[in-house]
Amino acid sequence: MAAKVDRTGGGAGRLLTLAAFWLAGLLPFWIGALLAGVAGFPVSRPVVILGTLAVSALILAGAAAKDAFPTPTHCPGLDLPPETAGKLAYGALALAGFLGLLLQLVWHTGDLTLPLGGLGALGGYFSFAPPLNWRRRGWGEAVGGLCFGLLPLAAGFYLQCGHLVTEVVVYGLTLTFGAFNVFLVHGFPYPGEAAGPQGLAARVRPAAGALIFTLANILTIGGLVFLLLFPANPLPFRWTLWLLLGLAVVNQELVKRRAYLHETRLRLLNRLTLTLQVGLGLVFLVMTGQRL
Repeated sequence: MAAKVDRTGGGAGRLLTLAAFWLAGLLPFWIGALLAGVAGFPVSRPVVILGTLAVSALILAGAAAKDAFPTPTHCPGLDLPPETAGKLAYGALALAGFLGLLLQLVWHTGDLTLPLGGLGALGGYFSFAPPLNWRRRGWGEAVGGLCFGLLPLAAGFYLQCGHLVTEVVVYGLTLTFGAFNVFLVHGFPYPGEAAGPQGLAARVRPAAGALIFTLANILTIGGLVFLLLFPANPLPFRWTLWLLLGLAVVNQELVKRRAYLHETRLRLLNRLTLTLQVGLGLVFLVMTGQRL
């Protein structure tokens, strides 16, 4: 059996990457809650806190499931033994379910509260756990994109008011396409890797994976351009969208230069796509918060 190589830059690098993934999953939820306030609905702090804990529990369940049901991927895990990781995943799912019950039955957040949480579990825990195991089926990127984009953003908005608005879709889809590429590039095999990752990028030729990345990146850029051309009024810090566009163009240039064929450049692309995703969330959060 080939020795396991740490390609995340050591323990500190792994923790930093895990924190970035955690933020990438939580920021859309917070954006949704703030958008509810912008739309004129009262924002309940207890609901935000409980929802944050529930989303964090679902992210933890997904990360633990990666170790409990080892699936080759360059996405970071918790580096736990399978038995320990399995127990942690079940505990995290139970906590998320309990918090969902509190939100729906005590804080009366709406009938879709538990179904939204269930979708989060289907996309997080079952990205690696059987019988679904979306990563092995080549659906992990699409499911991960929804779970780190439109789904948590819609949940954050819905838990506050029980409704949805068009702006949720605009922000949510932009984040979804960005997250799709995060999971896609983490599925590109490193050159010479004996047992490469399983996912969409590993199931197709590298050139086809690059084309898929390009299409999703164009859609991400299109969402940012739409926000620039048809901004909400007011839209503070609108200029920061240009920074995100610039980073998206840099990522596209790396793909154009076939960075996925060289380990060092592929690792750089992994970091930059994750940076773009966290940047999207932070910029959308700040712009939305300034509108309150």
